[in-house]
Amino acid sequence: MTDREFGKYMSAIAQGDRESLRAVYDEYLKLIFAVVYDTIRQREEAEDVTSEFFIKLYRIADSYKKGTGHKRWLVTIAKNMAIDRIRKIDREMLVDEMPERNEGKTMESQVVENLTLKQAVATLKPEEQEILDLKVVGGFTFKEIAEMKGRPIGTITWIYNQAIQKLRRCRL
Repeated sequence: MTDREFGKYMSAIAQGDRESLRAVYDEYLKLIFAVVYDTIRQREEAEDVTSEFFIKLYRIADSYKKGTGHKRWLVTIAKNMAIDRIRKIDREMLVDEMPERNEGKTMESQVVENLTLKQAVATLKPEEQEILDLKVVGGFTFKEIAEMKGRPIGTITWIYNQAIQKLRRCRL
Protein backbone atom coordinates (compact mmCIF):
# COMPACT_ATOMS: atom_id res chain seq x y z
CA MET A 1 0.00 0.00 0.00
CA THR A 2 1.41 3.39 -0.95
CA ASP A 3 1.48 6.44 1.30
CA ARG A 4 -1.14 8.04 -0.92
CA GLU A 5 -3.51 5.06 -0.68
CA PHE A 6 -2.97 4.86 3.06
CA GLY A 7 -3.77 8.55 3.41
CA LYS A 8 -7.04 8.05 1.56
CA TYR A 9 -7.94 5.11 3.77
CA MET A 10 -7.15 7.08 6.92
CA SER A 11 -9.32 9.97 5.75
CA ALA A 12 -12.17 7.52 5.13
CA ILE A 13 -11.63 5.84 8.51
CA ALA A 14 -11.76 9.26 10.18
CA GLN A 15 -15.21 9.64 8.59
CA GLY A 16 -16.29 6.31 10.10
CA ASP A 17 -15.71 4.04 7.09
CA ARG A 18 -15.18 0.56 8.51
CA GLU A 19 -14.40 -0.96 5.11
CA SER A 20 -11.33 1.24 4.89
CA LEU A 21 -10.31 0.04 8.33
CA ARG A 22 -10.76 -3.53 7.08
CA ALA A 23 -8.47 -2.80 4.12
CA VAL A 24 -5.76 -1.38 6.42
CA TYR A 25 -6.28 -4.31 8.81
CA ASP A 26 -5.89 -6.86 6.02
CA GLU A 27 -2.77 -5.15 4.70
CA TYR A 28 -0.96 -4.57 8.00
CA LEU A 29 -2.18 -7.21 10.48
CA LYS A 30 0.92 -9.39 10.05
CA LEU A 31 3.31 -6.43 10.33
CA ILE A 32 1.66 -5.05 13.46
CA PHE A 33 1.49 -8.47 15.12
CA ALA A 34 5.17 -9.10 14.31
CA VAL A 35 6.23 -5.74 15.77
CA VAL A 36 4.18 -6.27 18.92
CA TYR A 37 5.24 -9.90 19.36
CA ASP A 38 8.92 -9.01 18.88
CA THR A 39 8.56 -6.52 21.71
CA ILE A 40 6.36 -8.48 24.14
CA ARG A 41 7.36 -12.09 23.36
CA GLN A 42 4.05 -13.44 24.66
CA ARG A 43 1.58 -14.60 22.04
CA GLU A 44 -1.66 -13.91 23.92
CA GLU A 45 -0.53 -10.46 25.01
CA ALA A 46 0.65 -9.69 21.46
CA GLU A 47 -2.73 -10.74 20.07
CA ASP A 48 -4.51 -8.49 22.59
CA VAL A 49 -2.30 -5.50 21.83
CA THR A 50 -2.70 -6.05 18.08
CA SER A 51 -6.49 -6.00 18.46
CA GLU A 52 -6.28 -2.89 20.61
CA PHE A 53 -4.01 -1.32 18.00
CA PHE A 54 -6.67 -1.43 15.30
CA ILE A 55 -9.30 -0.09 17.69
CA LYS A 56 -6.96 2.77 18.52
CA LEU A 57 -6.21 3.31 14.82
CA TYR A 58 -9.93 3.79 14.22
CA ARG A 59 -10.07 6.39 17.02
CA ILE A 60 -6.97 8.33 15.95
CA ALA A 61 -7.35 8.13 12.18
CA ASP A 62 -7.82 11.87 11.90
CA SER A 63 -4.41 12.50 13.51
CA TYR A 64 -2.50 10.91 10.61
CA LYS A 65 -0.54 13.48 8.63
CA LYS A 66 -0.25 12.53 4.97
CA GLY A 67 3.21 12.17 3.54
CA THR A 68 4.93 11.32 6.83
CA GLY A 69 5.64 7.68 6.09
CA HIS A 70 2.69 5.59 7.14
CA LYS A 71 4.57 2.38 7.93
CA ARG A 72 6.88 4.11 10.40
CA TRP A 73 3.84 5.82 11.94
CA LEU A 74 2.03 2.49 12.35
CA VAL A 75 5.11 0.72 13.72
CA THR A 76 5.78 3.51 16.21
CA ILE A 77 2.24 3.32 17.56
CA ALA A 78 2.42 -0.47 17.78
CA LYS A 79 5.79 -0.42 19.56
CA ASN A 80 4.61 2.18 22.04
CA MET A 81 1.49 0.15 22.80
CA ALA A 82 3.62 -2.97 23.28
CA ILE A 83 5.98 -1.13 25.61
CA ASP A 84 3.01 0.16 27.60
CA ARG A 85 1.74 -3.41 27.89
CA ILE A 86 5.14 -4.61 29.10
CA ARG A 87 5.11 -1.92 31.76
CA LYS A 88 1.63 -3.00 32.84
CA ILE A 89 2.70 -6.65 32.96
CA ASP A 90 5.80 -5.74 34.96
CA ARG A 91 3.74 -3.76 37.50
CA GLU A 92 1.32 -6.67 37.86
CA MET A 93 4.18 -9.15 38.26
CA LEU A 94 5.81 -6.92 40.85
CA VAL A 95 2.66 -7.01 42.94
CA ASP A 96 1.58 -10.60 42.24
CA GLU A 97 4.84 -12.53 42.04
CA MET A 98 7.48 -10.61 43.93
CA PRO A 99 8.08 -13.26 46.62
CA GLU A 100 8.32 -16.06 44.01
CA ARG A 101 10.70 -14.18 41.68
CA ASN A 102 13.25 -13.29 44.33
CA GLU A 103 13.62 -16.35 46.51
CA GLY A 104 15.90 -15.93 49.49
CA LYS A 105 15.27 -12.20 49.80
CA THR A 106 12.98 -10.60 52.30
CA MET A 107 9.97 -8.69 51.07
CA GLU A 108 11.49 -5.51 52.50
CA SER A 109 14.73 -5.87 50.56
CA GLN A 110 12.83 -6.60 47.34
CA VAL A 111 10.69 -3.49 47.77
CA VAL A 112 13.73 -1.33 48.57
CA GLU A 113 15.60 -2.60 45.49
CA ASN A 114 12.65 -1.92 43.20
CA LEU A 115 11.99 1.49 44.73
CA THR A 116 15.65 2.39 44.40
CA LEU A 117 15.64 1.52 40.71
CA LYS A 118 12.39 3.41 40.13
CA GLN A 119 13.77 6.42 41.98
CA ALA A 120 16.96 6.27 39.92
CA VAL A 121 15.00 6.12 36.66
CA ALA A 122 12.81 9.00 37.88
CA THR A 123 15.95 11.20 38.05
CA LEU A 124 16.36 10.88 34.29
CA LYS A 125 14.99 13.43 31.85
CA PRO A 126 11.86 12.24 29.97
CA GLU A 127 13.81 11.82 26.74
CA GLU A 128 16.47 9.76 28.54
CA GLN A 129 13.76 7.57 30.05
CA GLU A 130 12.12 7.08 26.66
CA ILE A 131 15.37 6.14 24.91
CA LEU A 132 16.31 3.83 27.77
CA ASP A 133 12.88 2.14 27.57
CA LEU A 134 13.09 1.73 23.81
CA LYS A 135 16.58 0.25 24.03
CA VAL A 136 16.29 -1.91 27.14
CA VAL A 137 12.62 -2.86 27.28
CA GLY A 138 11.75 -2.53 23.60
CA GLY A 139 14.95 -4.10 22.33
CA PHE A 140 15.35 -1.56 19.53
CA THR A 141 18.68 -0.75 17.95
CA PHE A 142 20.10 2.75 18.18
CA LYS A 143 19.44 3.12 14.47
CA GLU A 144 15.75 2.24 14.90
CA ILE A 145 15.41 4.62 17.84
CA ALA A 146 17.09 7.39 15.84
CA GLU A 147 14.63 6.84 12.98
CA MET A 148 11.64 6.85 15.33
CA LYS A 149 12.78 10.01 17.08
CA GLY A 150 14.02 11.73 13.91
CA ARG A 151 17.40 12.42 15.54
CA PRO A 152 20.98 11.49 14.57
CA ILE A 153 22.15 8.09 15.80
CA GLY A 154 25.10 9.72 17.57
CA THR A 155 22.74 11.88 19.61
CA ILE A 156 20.65 8.86 20.58
CA THR A 157 23.67 6.85 21.70
CA TRP A 158 25.02 9.83 23.64
CA ILE A 159 21.69 10.35 25.45
CA TYR A 160 21.49 6.61 26.20
CA ASN A 161 25.03 6.51 27.59
CA GLN A 162 24.38 9.60 29.71
CA ALA A 163 21.26 7.93 31.14
CA ILE A 164 23.21 4.76 31.97
CA GLN A 165 25.92 6.78 33.70
CA LYS A 166 23.30 8.62 35.78
CA LEU A 167 21.73 5.31 36.79
CA ARG A 168 25.11 3.91 37.81
CA ARG A 169 25.78 6.95 39.98
CA CYS A 170 22.37 6.54 41.66
CA ARG A 171 22.92 2.83 42.37
CA LEU A 172 26.31 3.30 44.07
